[in-house]
Amino acid sequence: MAIFASRNKSLHSIETEIEHLISSLDSLKSEFSDESQKSLKSLRSSAERVLGHSRDLLSDTYSDVKEKTLQAGAATRDYTREHPVATASLALGVVALAGYLLFRNND
Repeated sequence: MAIFASRNKSLHSIETEIEHLISSLDSLKSEFSDESQKSLKSLRSSAERVLGHSRDLLSDTYSDVKEKTLQAGAATRDYTREHPVATASLALGVVALAGYLLFRNND
């Protein structure tokens, strides 16, 4: 029973702290002057502008990478169709190298 009592007491203290924090934030909010609210709005609009610009750049970069990846995939497909023996040899070499690196003796 003592555990439940201490738990209830700690929950009550947490609730009290949260209520105190909310009242402090409300008083701080009311103390903001019009000028500081304007500067805050200006800062927010600048941040939104920068975020929009960053999203545009990211979108452009994504489009470029997507296009180059598709081109590389098409070039790889075409090369493997034109040179199947060379492709199989290269794949075998990569597998052999990977096998050697994985199973080499570290004595």
